[in-house]
Amino acid sequence: MTAVTLEDRFLFDLQGFLVLRDVLSPDECATLLDALRPLEAVDYPDEWMQSLPPGSSGRPTRETQIPHQTRLNGLPRLSDAFDYLIDHPRVLPYLREFVGEPQLINTWSISKDQGTPAGGWHRGIAPTDYSYRDEQIRSRMFNTVYFLTDNGPEDGCVVGIPGSHKNNIDLAWRDYKGLDMPGAAPATGRAGDVLLFSEAVIHDGLPKTTPGTRSNIYFNYVHAHYNVMMREPTNSHHFYFPEAIRARFTDQQRELTRWMELARWEY
Repeated sequence: MTAVTLEDRFLFDLQGFLVLRDVLSPDECATLLDALRPLEAVDYPDEWMQSLPPGSSGRPTRETQIPHQTRLNGLPRLSDAFDYLIDHPRVLPYLREFVGEPQLINTWSISKDQGTPAGGWHRGIAPTDYSYRDEQIRSRMFNTVYFLTDNGPEDGCVVGIPGSHKNNIDLAWRDYKGLDMPGAAPATGRAGDVLLFSEAVIHDGLPKTTPGTRSNIYFNYVHAHYNVMMREPTNSHHFYFPEAIRARFTDQQRELTRWMELARWEY
C-alpha cells in the first residue's frame, strides 16, 4: 500500500490539496466511463423525494439544470462498478493520514460538455475544521476526485485557492468568476489522476470551452465524529446506503461506511 511521504504531508499542509498521478489505468478509466454513460441517460423517478418534509427539497439523482452538465448522486446506489473506489489502495493511506477515521459521506459524478459555465466559489467546511496538532494533519471533510478524462484549464477542471484551508480573511466570493479570484490555481491532470483536497479549501469548477466530455467521479469523506445525517437532511438518501447495498461491500468498505449502521433512513 502506498506510503504517505513527508513531502506529501508538507505539500498538503501548505496547499490544502495534492494530485496523485496514474492512480487509475486507461482500462479502468474506460470501464468506469462505460458504467457511467448509460446511467447519465436514465430519468430517475426519485420517489423518495415525496417523503421529504413539506416545503423542503433535495437533490435528485440526476441533475441537468446547469447547461451542458450532468451530475449523478449516490453512485453505489446506481451500480457496483464504483464500489472499489471506496477504499482504493492508492488513496486510502491519504484518507487515514489526513482525516484520521474516514467515513464515506457522499458520492457523485460530474460530466461537462463544451459550453458548461463556471460554477461558484465555495467550501464544504470552515478553516477551523482543518488542524495540525501533535504532528497530525486533520481535515474534518476530505474530497477525492478521480479524473476519468483529461482535466486541463479549458476542460472545466477544479480550481482552488492554495492555502485557503487556513485563511482568515474572506472576499465576496460571488463577485469573482473562475480565475478572476485572487490566488486561483487550476488543479490539472490526465485521465487516471486523482485530486485530493481538504473541503476547507475554497474551490470552484472552471467553464468548459473544449470539445468532448470531461468526466470526474467524486468520493467525499468525513471524520467518524461528524454527524453525517444532520449536514444536509434532505440529501441523506444519497449519503446513506441500505444494507442491501452494503452487503456486497468488502469488510474494509463496510468499515469505511459503518456510520450507516447507526442511521435511520427509510426512503
